[in-house]
Amino acid sequence: MEFSELIYKRRSVRAFTDRAVTDEEVGKMLEAATRAPSACNMQSWHFYVVRDADTRAKFTEFCAPWVSTASVIFVVCTDEAQIVAKFGERAKIFPIQDTALATANLLLSAADMGLNGCFIGAFDADKCRDALEIPEKYGIVALVPVGEAAAEVSLRERKSLCDVVTYI
Repeated sequence: MEFSELIYKRRSVRAFTDRAVTDEEVGKMLEAATRAPSACNMQSWHFYVVRDADTRAKFTEFCAPWVSTASVIFVVCTDEAQIVAKFGERAKIFPIQDTALATANLLLSAADMGLNGCFIGAFDADKCRDALEIPEKYGIVALVPVGEAAAEVSLRERKSLCDVVTYI
């Protein structure tokens, strides 16, 4: 599939079938995520992969209930210590940018395999940390449930370029 087709194929999906995402598919998504650009190539990300049904059920305690219905949930975290040590406080944004780029790659990889997901920032990070026993050194940035879409999701409207772009 051409990239120009792929960016139109990716959708934010909130309802999934019960088809299991395979180990191979998870591996491909993670490989794509880790190929994303990162500040000074420090790759300041860490991913938790949640596949166990009982553990996925815990997500209803700290985010939207539909998240737990995905076959796999990626918990996208930052690992900022190295980059902040090198560049100071301003660098705290770099790992967030890095993980956003990695997540975009992950979602595009999913779409390329006929899967979809959703980037979620609305969740209780403390409860997530407790439920998954995530060490304090990691900042939890996003949850990304991925699976096969339960229904076709139509392409959503985007603002026109003239509304979001300023040429100088």
